[in-house]
Amino acid sequence: MRWIALILFTTTCSAVAGVVEDWNAAFLQAVRKETPPPCLVSRNLPIMHLSIHRAVQDAIKAGLDAKSQEQAAFDAGERAFKALFPSQPKLNDDLRAKHGGKASAEAMKIASAAVERTFKEREDDGSSTTIHYVPSEKPGQWRRTPPNFRPPEFPHWGQVKPFVLDDVSKFRAPPPPALDSEAYAKDVNEVKEIGGKTSTKRTAEQTLIAKFWADFSYTTSPAGHWNDIARELSLRRKLSVAESAKLFALLNVTLADTCIAIWDTKYHYNYWRPVTAIQRADEDGNEATMADRTWLPLLNTPPHPEYVSGHSGISGAAATVLERFFGTENISFSAESDDVKDTRRRYTSFQACAEEIAMSRIYGGIHYPSAGREGLVLGRRIAEDCYRAFR
Repeated sequence: MRWIALILFTTTCSAVAGVVEDWNAAFLQAVRKETPPPCLVSRNLPIMHLSIHRAVQDAIKAGLDAKSQEQAAFDAGERAFKALFPSQPKLNDDLRAKHGGKASAEAMKIASAAVERTFKEREDDGSSTTIHYVPSEKPGQWRRTPPNFRPPEFPHWGQVKPFVLDDVSKFRAPPPPALDSEAYAKDVNEVKEIGGKTSTKRTAEQTLIAKFWADFSYTTSPAGHWNDIARELSLRRKLSVAESAKLFALLNVTLADTCIAIWDTKYHYNYWRPVTAIQRADEDGNEATMADRTWLPLLNTPPHPEYVSGHSGISGAAATVLERFFGTENISFSAESDDVKDTRRRYTSFQACAEEIAMSRIYGGIHYPSAGREGLVLGRRIAEDCYRAFR
C-alpha cells in the first residue's frame, strides 16, 4: 500500500474551529453552482482538504501558535479553492472577509508549499484521460438509457491514480447475479415492483427517501452530501482546526479512492440498468422475468453501468470513516437535502443512514438490491484500509 506522506495528527492545536468547515461549505456551494460530475467532485475535494491538513500539520511541526495554524489553514484553502474554482470569486471573497487577516510570512510559506505539493501529486493522475468505450447489445450488458440516452460517463475513472490505495482492483466486487439465476429474477422483479415511476407498492416514505438522496445535478453530489453531515458534526463537537482538517482530509481521500474502485467494478462487469433489464426481459433467458416495454424508473438513470451502486459504496465508506474518527457508530445526527427542501431526516448511527441510502436507489428504480449490498461492502472495506494507511 502506498502511504500518503502525512504528518500524524497531534493535539497541540487549540485554535477555534470554523475555517476548515467554511472552506468545505464554499467548495460544495461551488459544486451546486457549476455541477461538475460526481467523480470529479470526489477527486477535487481531497485536493483542497489535503492541502489544508498538510498546511496545519506543517505549521504545528514548525512550532507556530494556534492563530498562525489557523492562518495557514485559511491560506491553503484559499489557494486550493481559487485553483479549483476560478469562476467563483465571490465565494472566496466572502470567506476572506470572514477569516482573512494579515497572515505571518511563515504561515503563508507553509500554506503555499502544502498546496503546491498536493496539486503536484495529482498531475497526470489519469483523471483527464479519455478511452474508447463501445456499449454492447448483448443481454445483461449496459447500454444508454432513457430519457436522454447519454453516453457512458467516465469509463476511464477506474484507472485514475488512487490517493491511498495501491490497486483498487483488489477491492473489485464479486460478479453480479447471472441472468438465468433466481437471484437475478428476484432483483429485477423487486425493482420493477417498487422502483417504477407509477409504482403502487412504493410508500410515500420510500418515495421521499429516493428523492431525498437523489444527489444528481445542482446538488453537492453523493460525496458532498456526506461532507455536509461531517461538517455539522465537526461544528457541533467544536473540533479544533487540526482535528477538523484531519477529519475532512481523511474522509475525502477515502471517498475518492472508493469512487475509483466503484468505477473499476462498474466498467469491469458492464451490467445493465433496471430500465433496460425490465424493458428487455424477454432477452435475458430467465423465465421468472417478464418484459414491460413501458416501464420507467422513478429517478432518471445515471449514464454508467449499474453494478455496484456508487452512492451505496460512497455511503458505506463515509459511515465507516466517521465511526472510526469519532470512536463510535452510535452518534445521532440529521441530514438535509438539496432535492427535498425544508426536510431533515434523523439517524442514530452512520450505518443506518448508509443502509437507507442504499435502499433509496432501489426505491428510485435505478439499482438492484445486490448492487446496494455489495456497494456498501466495497465502501466499508476501502474505508478500513484508508483509515489504517492515513493514520
